[in-house]
Amino acid sequence: MLGILFGISFFLFGGNIIDTKFKHHKYEKEDYKEIFYLKNKESVVTYCIKHSRLESVQKVKYSSHNGLEETKYKVTANCIKDNYMSKNNINPENYHENRRELKTTLSKSDFDLSYDKFGISLSELLGEHLYCNICFNSNENSLTSYDGRKFKFKKNISSIEITNECLSLISSMTMGSNEYSEFLKNQK
Repeated sequence: MLGILFGISFFLFGGNIIDTKFKHHKYEKEDYKEIFYLKNKESVVTYCIKHSRLESVQKVKYSSHNGLEETKYKVTANCIKDNYMSKNNINPENYHENRRELKTTLSKSDFDLSYDKFGISLSELLGEHLYCNICFNSNENSLTSYDGRKFKFKKNISSIEITNECLSLISSMTMGSNEYSEFLKNQK
């Protein structure tokens, strides 16, 4: 029923679904509101009950042939829940109110290794201190920043190498450099 109402709302307000049929997806009731009112975010990652996986719902604005702006929604599969590590902490200075998304072909156990320089696991460094959600056993190695920019890494890469790449990239970003500096201060 909620799906039908949601579909009608899209129809009445000029939105529709691209690249997928929205009726093939089932989200929790509170997620529909968040998806429909994507204001300050480019997309939202939410759990699809029907497919048992995390999906990204992106709001896209298009100019129609008559010059009016039209809102469309794109749903893409992200990661199955068992392969996903997500924390609730968000950088308070992050106006996007989201976390970075790391996709890796490696497994969860590969990130249990200790990052010798700091004496914590790779997953703790990335998840707790650098605000990265991690999708393990993915088909790619990439990092998506707060603002949606995507950085791809080579296919055959170790967990230490991908962590170093992420550390290098994030520490060169505006908010990331502050996060990394704060992390280093707290290590002393």
